[in-house]
Amino acid sequence: MIRSIRVTLNLWYVAILALILGLFSVLFYVSAAANLSQDVDKTLALQADGIADTVFAFWRAERASTGTGPGNWQAAPAQTFEGEINQGGLPALLGRWAQKTGNLETEHPVRLLDSNGQPLGASPSFPPAITQLNHGVMAQVQQKHAVYVTVPNPDVRIRLITHPVVSGSGRVLYCVQVAASLHNVDASLAKLRFWLLILVPSMLLVTSSVGWTLASAAQGPIRQVIVQARQFIAESLHERLDAPHASDEVEELGTTFTEMVERLERALRRLRQFSAAASHELRTPLTVMKGEVEVALRRSRSAEEYQRVLRTHLNAIDEMAQTVEELLRLAQTEAAEGEAEWRAVDLGTVAQRVRDTMARLARVKATRIEVAALEPVWVRGDPRLLERLLTNLVENATKYSPPKSLITILAERRGAEASLIVQDAGPGIAPERMPQLFDQFFHRRTTDTHPQSTGLGLGLCRWITELHHGQIDVASVPGRGTIFAVRFPLTAPPA
Repeated sequence: MIRSIRVTLNLWYVAILALILGLFSVLFYVSAAANLSQDVDKTLALQADGIADTVFAFWRAERASTGTGPGNWQAAPAQTFEGEINQGGLPALLGRWAQKTGNLETEHPVRLLDSNGQPLGASPSFPPAITQLNHGVMAQVQQKHAVYVTVPNPDVRIRLITHPVVSGSGRVLYCVQVAASLHNVDASLAKLRFWLLILVPSMLLVTSSVGWTLASAAQGPIRQVIVQARQFIAESLHERLDAPHASDEVEELGTTFTEMVERLERALRRLRQFSAAASHELRTPLTVMKGEVEVALRRSRSAEEYQRVLRTHLNAIDEMAQTVEELLRLAQTEAAEGEAEWRAVDLGTVAQRVRDTMARLARVKATRIEVAALEPVWVRGDPRLLERLLTNLVENATKYSPPKSLITILAERRGAEASLIVQDAGPGIAPERMPQLFDQFFHRRTTDTHPQSTGLGLGLCRWITELHHGQIDVASVPGRGTIFAVRFPLTAPPA
């Protein structure tokens, strides 16, 4: 199997060119042969007509000189000529004509036949291989048609015309045959075949060499991309291809490969952060659990002490379960990017669904969730991802809000943008932690009275927002709550 694109393209190029040149050569050869044959046939027809005219002119001149014919040359009727032939005077007339005019000694040999095809006279050089006419030729002659045949000969082919001389009454009086050697025609066609056999392979060789050179030159940038791509390793994904700026497919290939490397770099970076965060988040509770068990096993303990150890283990297990759940949510959300269903989505409807979903958690935390959406606010996006975004924000607000507090979800239009706002009355966020808040694996820690978070939720929020060409901002005052504002481009409602 041929694996080289360059070889494959060149073979296809040569094959197609060979087919085109072959068809052209055949058509050119056939056309040349037909033209040469037509030229010979025209020459034979002209000579046959000329001989018939000279025979008739000789008869008229002879009649005028003997006084037996009409006194007026122009008024001599053709029937008189036909009458003499009908009376058997054709052989004698042709004999006198040949003897006195010598017209049988022409460039091309001539033979005269009667209406039945019997020879009446011929040039000394008339080919002896041509004997009597066959019945097929005579049948066509009786239809008043000139007949052309090619007679094979050991030395050279012969082209022969049989031209009937027809009277005014439509009767065939006699026939004129003119033969011509096809030596020059065959020689010309042989030379043409020779040059075609030389030129066509030579053209194929030259064009295939040029095609190979051009294909090699065109593949040079691709080879450069391949060499650079092979040098990429996991530790050098930050490097980029030096794609040629030619505004062609090669540059597009290099750009596409660079974009792929960037995605791989981001994915690898997330994977490393994922592994580090998962290891850190799971190692801490496991270390606590191990320490508590080791201490408990040093001596016998009371039931209350064992219960305390078990409660510590339960808290650690809850913390690990939360970490695993957020990591799983991260993986599921990123996997949903390739399956996103982009369509017009009403943010008010999304807010209502999220409120209904988070109602149970709000009751457990003794908080209230209200939605304010005065009119439909349409954006283009994936409903599942938008719900995941708002769920993370509301869940985050619920975790940090004190009991009996209010969490507000607002969906509204602001100029050419759609805004989705989540406001809580939680403890707020310290100013020094704000710049890192949306890092996907940033660990947000608050006071001891509130749970700690892995930071995966807010990282997902930013990722989903950017995927929808939006922007997410946060405003927070410690002790007075936090406001998350997400802005998206507006879109037209569905038809």
